[in-house]
Amino acid sequence: MKSIFAPFFLFLIASLFVGCEYFSTTTYTSKQIKQASEWSEKDQLPGFESCQDDPEEDRFLCFKNTISTAVTEALYAELLISNQILDQEITLNIGVDKVGTISLIEIEDAATVIDALPVLSTVLEDAIDGLPTAIPATKSNVGVAVDTQLKLPIRITASVQ
Repeated sequence: MKSIFAPFFLFLIASLFVGCEYFSTTTYTSKQIKQASEWSEKDQLPGFESCQDDPEEDRFLCFKNTISTAVTEALYAELLISNQILDQEITLNIGVDKVGTISLIEIEDAATVIDALPVLSTVLEDAIDGLPTAIPATKSNVGVAVDTQLKLPIRITASVQ
């Protein structure tokens, strides 16, 4: 019986010494993490499939123009009637998640505009929700899709009818 357990214990002890290298950890400073997380020229911005035939430097411009056109068309298609004179810029914070879903995160500086045009937020949300699924942004140094946010400024002007 003693001879059966001896090789097992010898193997167990040897595997502990050999296996220690698999338990080592690498520590990164917050500066290294921040530097690796910063956006670089090699990283890929989000885009739409319809923009992929454009030259690489124009793909993101096509992406932004597609969003801008969708929002503009939605605003012109809706009969918005204001109860006060407006000339104000609002900013849409738009998110593109890791799977390419586009959503309206927030409308900045919109309190006055929303008071004057109560359906505006619904029109903007519907316009963003109606966009096709995007190709998500990719962090090239790790090859992983990442969440991104864009800001789209919009000037709202209205006169009282």
